Amino acid sequence: MARRIVIVGGGLMGLSAAFHLRGLDPAARVTVLERQALGAAASGASAAGVRVMGRDPAERALALESLARWPDLDRELEAPTGYRRGGGLRLALDDAAWAAAPAWVAEQRADGVPVELVDGDAARRLAPGIALACRGGVHCALDGQADAMATVRAFAAAARRLGARVDEGTGARGVVVENGRVIAVERGDGDRLTCDAAVVAAGAWTAGLLAPLGIRLPLETRPLQMLLTEPSPAALTPVLGAFDHRLSLKQLDDGAYLIGGGWPARVTDHAANRYELLDESVKSSLETARAVYPPLTGRALARGWAGLEAFTPDDLPVIGPVPGLDGLVIAAGFSGHGFALTPAIGNLLARATLTPDAKMGSGLTFRHFAPPAARKAGQSVGQNVGQNVGM
Repeated sequence: MARRIVIVGGGLMGLSAAFHLRGLDPAARVTVLERQALGAAASGASAAGVRVMGRDPAERALALESLARWPDLDRELEAPTGYRRGGGLRLALDDAAWAAAPAWVAEQRADGVPVELVDGDAARRLAPGIALACRGGVHCALDGQADAMATVRAFAAAARRLGARVDEGTGARGVVVENGRVIAVERGDGDRLTCDAAVVAAGAWTAGLLAPLGIRLPLETRPLQMLLTEPSPAALTPVLGAFDHRLSLKQLDDGAYLIGGGWPARVTDHAANRYELLDESVKSSLETARAVYPPLTGRALARGWAGLEAFTPDDLPVIGPVPGLDGLVIAAGFSGHGFALTPAIGNLLARATLTPDAKMGSGLTFRHFAPPAARKAGQSVGQNVGQNVGM
């Protein structure tokens, strides 16, 4: 009998799971429920950085697996993602950052991350126009960027091409469990979709869906700001960041600069996915970007937006089966840096759904969270903290 699988959430993780599920089991009946439009929340609002540099050790294997697939992803999905591999460059703008950079490089290289230390002259050759104060930086040739909504559309089209059903404007009210196993997903209109398994990848709304089952996920919603300038002549190839600065800067194919870095917006209506930008965040983000990359000075701002992101206490996602509930798999809490992991996460979710006893191997499964004090004490500079969010 064909397995019936319902995926809650039409963002990148849900769509990637649908694509991989149909690829692994063409007989599976896969349905994706998206309450608004595909990619309407964090996925479509992403900075769309594709990086392995600067990640927490728990994510590195997944990031390397994903980045190995990105160059051929357009062919695999039979649709464009806007991906290009232009490298990533993290700048050291003062003596303290430059002194700390060699250890940061060595720690990542030990896990197979191909980062290299570059002096100031080499950094300027990679990114002409950077701040004169730059002492050097760390470069990762493997890093790159894509287009967020193009990638959403590509995964949706690929999932549909393989036979998954993708419903927009159809939300989920909850997951129905009997005798310790999932039997259905209740839609927003009250109808039930009988299923053998449910994958909950509903971003900032995941915790609310799981709470009635007694599952407490400590997710905090934070809206992350993105800014876009008017187009300019092509000048910047790598994705640019800086130690101890909240910055993710990239130039898009049309010449516009996309500026992120984790600057906050304000949630005005969580249920409706509504937010407002904050003048102070817009001002501070622009000032930071222009200080690190002076050619931005005078470039007009075209528009800004935000995406509601779900953060965990340790800034790492929770991925995989929920212990004690057969047929329930979750992917939540990507904390502003999940975009690049999309290919590997979808594959992981599909395997966990089809083979519940499959080894996850990521170290990011359902877990207890360290208290804030312990987390901060053990967190090393540059790993999934402010400067990396939104890259």
